Amino acid sequence: MEKTLQELSEYVGGTAIGDPSVKIRGVMGIDDAREGDITFISNEKYIRKINQTKASAIIVSPKLRDTNVSLSQKKKRNLLVCNNPYLAFAKLIDLLMHKKPVYPEGLDPSARIDKTAVLGQNISVQAYVTIGKNTRIGDHVVLHPCVYIGDGCTIGDNTIIYPNVVVYNETVIGKRVTIHSNTVIGSSGFGYAPDGQGYYRIPQIGSTIIEDDVDIGANTTINRAVMGETVIRKGTKIDSQVVISHNVEVGENSLIVSQVGIAGSAKIGKHVTLAGGAGIVGHITVGDNVTVGGYSGVINDIPSNQTYLGAPALPIQRMRRCYVIIEKLPEMRDLIKSLEKRITQLEKRNNDLLQAKKQENS
Repeated sequence: MEKTLQELSEYVGGTAIGDPSVKIRGVMGIDDAREGDITFISNEKYIRKINQTKASAIIVSPKLRDTNVSLSQKKKRNLLVCNNPYLAFAKLIDLLMHKKPVYPEGLDPSARIDKTAVLGQNISVQAYVTIGKNTRIGDHVVLHPCVYIGDGCTIGDNTIIYPNVVVYNETVIGKRVTIHSNTVIGSSGFGYAPDGQGYYRIPQIGSTIIEDDVDIGANTTINRAVMGETVIRKGTKIDSQVVISHNVEVGENSLIVSQVGIAGSAKIGKHVTLAGGAGIVGHITVGDNVTVGGYSGVINDIPSNQTYLGAPALPIQRMRRCYVIIEKLPEMRDLIKSLEKRITQLEKRNNDLLQAKKQENS
């Protein structure tokens, strides 16, 4: 596909500066871009590359345009100015380079679909899919090969489920949800009661709800509730290899990165970012607009609008001070040992003086 810079600026709601008729055929990073490509700069530290890139146009923010318009004019660079260059970059990749997949419409003969299931219009049910009793599949849903949908489930319109996903009974999945391969939704949570000799399994009789516009990566597990609901609110994006336990609630438009683990009954607020490898203990609350750094361990409630880091997680400014101290621990240890030695010497000297004085007095 080929578009003019002016057409692209209208598409992303920006302003074209330079030659609005220049033809753009592709989207590339600033170091790899060539003639016919558009690229972007969103960070001032890369501004020097504005006159190094071979791209035909550059997406910049109003701030970068204002501070560097004279620089760009010297080489007559074509700019697309918009408030969020990274978002514009993503939208243009989708427009110019992303080939939309075409799915076979209808039901594959090998699919096993219970006669009580209700199927929407224009769906794609591919090889060896299983759909259980009293399950409802919305319009334009795509179920890739070997997907298993249990009894009493609901799958909303325009949802895509990739191969080998397992959706347990009574799970509700909203509209425009994407679930990648080998993910399990609605499996039993990890709940056991000690009986004196072993452990008695606690029945997990609740449900799992995935609201609209949620993306879930590959090999992720979201457990059903013991009682009540495990809920992933709308717009949340979950990476691969994440574990979300029973009765967890994740608020709207949150980001959960790979290898995060959230223990049972934790409540995660809106617009929360849990970076890779973070662990959240059970029965705590993480407020809205919170960021938890990678491999942090959260063991207490976190109020809204905070950034926490470390294990156990602390407010980021405090943890940074701790890290500075940790880096100096070897030197501090040597200093303490030196001081201990000096104290011992001083105590011995003081004792010797006291003994000498006693002897004189006697």
